[in-house]
Amino acid sequence: MNQPDVKYVSSLYGGFWNFEIKDFCYMTNPYFPPEGFVNALGERLRQMIKAYPSTNWYISSLAAEPLGLTHEEVVVANGASELINAITDSFVDRLVVPVPTFDEFINRAHILGKQVSLFRLLPSEDFEVEPERLIRSVQDSGANSVLIINPNNPTGKLLSIEKMRLLLESLASLELIVVDESFNDFVSNPPSPSVMKWLSDFPNVIVLKSLSKSYGIPGLRLGYAASSNKKRISELRSKLPIWNINSFAQYFLETMREYSEDFLVSCTSVRAATNKLYEGLRSVSYLHPYPSEGNYVLSRVLHSFTGESLTANLFNEFGMLINNMSTKRGLESEEDNFVRMASKTAEENAELIRAVQELEATMAK
Repeated sequence: MNQPDVKYVSSLYGGFWNFEIKDFCYMTNPYFPPEGFVNALGERLRQMIKAYPSTNWYISSLAAEPLGLTHEEVVVANGASELINAITDSFVDRLVVPVPTFDEFINRAHILGKQVSLFRLLPSEDFEVEPERLIRSVQDSGANSVLIINPNNPTGKLLSIEKMRLLLESLASLELIVVDESFNDFVSNPPSPSVMKWLSDFPNVIVLKSLSKSYGIPGLRLGYAASSNKKRISELRSKLPIWNINSFAQYFLETMREYSEDFLVSCTSVRAATNKLYEGLRSVSYLHPYPSEGNYVLSRVLHSFTGESLTANLFNEFGMLINNMSTKRGLESEEDNFVRMASKTAEENAELIRAVQELEATMAK
């Protein structure tokens, strides 16, 4: 297959095995799952292709057990995106969304006829979330729900566990707080800022998690929502097909506890690789990278390129796909341009850094 242009490839949102592409766009753990899991899956491949997976409540129990919860408090889905749609459809009237962030929440709300209030995070403040300002915005908006992604995507900013507690306590009367923790396994200073331990204190909270990111399994399509509000979990499950999880994803949940040590090691490797990526990008004169607690780095493009032209140059010259963020809600500006680069292995990140440095050297000639 001939190599298409970057706009076409970006529009596919995946399936990149069909092209000779180095993917720095999608943020998945490159160090997991281990070969032991891949080999075991391969040995049972034919058996699982020929068999139906179990029903949702049972597969949800597999995800719930390591969390100390039951299937009445956890529902699994075909990726977190399936749950974003179900949560928005079921419980949202008006949603407050700090931006920039993962746009699928906003997109789903608009498609489903819900109202959205944007809470803008400022580049001049390094996109920090100031809890008191967010609380006032939610209260003033008349919204019944709020989204908090922690760490945030694409900024990589992390709200401390103390600030998260303040938000949950201050918004306890709100109908719904969605806390997306898809990237919190990568934070640099454990313990994780997860609010899972407080679910029983705040029945209006739904914790959302995509396993694609931290476990490196986007092709298996797995995500879950957790809440102490069993009625809400039941309602979400009722909106999902009986066989919404495939056999391969079920097998992953059945066996992943065997690889818990490998997982912890992989997350440490991701953190180290991301730190090196950030430091390497700091050496490039035309980029201003922002420190990140996720497995990605957002950078402002200071000069010489736009977000679009830098993305195109890396793709055309080096076959590297990054994410142009310059038209993203909360980042759109006539003056500023932004790109996000996903962290891969340390060796792959070093190759990306050399590429952006080569573009700098070419530009200087």
